[in-house]
Amino acid sequence: MSRGQEKTKKKSEERDVVLRLAVAAMIIWMVIGGIVFAVGVMNPREDPRKGLAKLAQMEEADTAEIDAQIQELEEAERAADEAWANRTVSEKFANSYVLGDSIAQGLYENQALDKSFVTAERDTGVCETEVSMIKNHVSKAIEIGPQVLFLAYGLNDIKAASGDAGIFISAYRHVIDELKEKLPDTKIYVNSILPVTQEVVDENELYGNISKYNKKLMELCEEEGVTFIDNGSLVKDEYYTEDGIHMTSDYYGEWVNHMAEVAEL
Repeated sequence: MSRGQEKTKKKSEERDVVLRLAVAAMIIWMVIGGIVFAVGVMNPREDPRKGLAKLAQMEEADTAEIDAQIQELEEAERAADEAWANRTVSEKFANSYVLGDSIAQGLYENQALDKSFVTAERDTGVCETEVSMIKNHVSKAIEIGPQVLFLAYGLNDIKAASGDAGIFISAYRHVIDELKEKLPDTKIYVNSILPVTQEVVDENELYGNISKYNKKLMELCEEEGVTFIDNGSLVKDEYYTEDGIHMTSDYYGEWVNHMAEVAEL
């Protein structure tokens, strides 16, 4: 066979291969097309608009349910607030106790709190050096073991410490440390020293140190991990008794509520 004939034969064979490949490809595409068509028939695609509408409906239902839950929680919270407000002072202070001086003594003298919740005496302070009232107060609190304990000292310490806030803080720290050691599960709250009238300061300049005492007392509370209660904003000029130091009964109702609010009783 000549070279020309060989080339002609080779070209013919190549055309046959290409033709067979083309036919095979066409068959494959036809099979794939059939499969796709069958799947489409068996699983018809929904209209996208119907899907969007369904999502919107679900979202609307979820939002309504969430709104209803929020409203239910708000109503429960309002009911709880009303229940708290309607409780008596004795109910709020059921597991609480107050230690203090003559200012705290006014709690039961003015019927703001039952005497069973308070140990307080005139002239008591944390700076006493002898076997004293403050030690008896601490012993009483340890004996009772309240869940919440309020301390209210300082006015008598103005004179006892000669206006030296450092002496006052050192003595108060000792009291707090002993209470924390003996009553580890009791929450302790320290009331601020109430301001006095300007007339009192004019008569005895030591009372001009009250703000400094309170500042140091607040720092002590932060160090000791107890809560400082600032009652200064509760005081009004008309609440002072004639001595310019003690308070009338109007003050005590606000003070009791303030302590209960801060301690979340």
